[in-house]
Amino acid sequence: MTAYPDPDPDLSEVREPLKRALALTDDDIARMAPEAKHLLGIRRRLGNTWLDDFEVVVEIVANDSCACGVAAGQVVVFDMRHRIKPEKSTAPLCMHMLAPVLAVFYMTFDRAAEGLNPISGIWRFFDCTDTRDDLGKTKARTRVYLRTSDTHQTVMMREIGPRKELRE
Repeated sequence: MTAYPDPDPDLSEVREPLKRALALTDDDIARMAPEAKHLLGIRRRLGNTWLDDFEVVVEIVANDSCACGVAAGQVVVFDMRHRIKPEKSTAPLCMHMLAPVLAVFYMTFDRAAEGLNPISGIWRFFDCTDTRDDLGKTKARTRVYLRTSDTHQTVMMREIGPRKELRE
């Protein structure tokens, strides 16, 4: 496994823009928790294009009787800023189906900040939240994965490094 350099604990690369944008002083920055500095300084590790380099895909893998009309093989594609990309999505938008994916978005930045694939192997499959009269036996099921935005290649690696370089 590749060891990455510390992500700028003194915020030297982003100190001045942060001070201007958030009206911070050097003293404010000195008092910041190490975790906050880590997240603010992560740009050095990930590169400055990672938000544009990857997409989160929600693929319908099964649907026995969904009222929204989603079908197996259809997808909803999100950018890493968690916005739907309608030009790349083929499934009708259903909040019952997409609501569980919110958990994925809660962890993506945290995992990326650690240099990990933002999509954990634990959080790959979700069920629609609409249980209907059959207690959910026929609800839609989805698979969530990360892919590159340019080639649409599925990212199976455990870590992402600078400039879209993927590492195992």
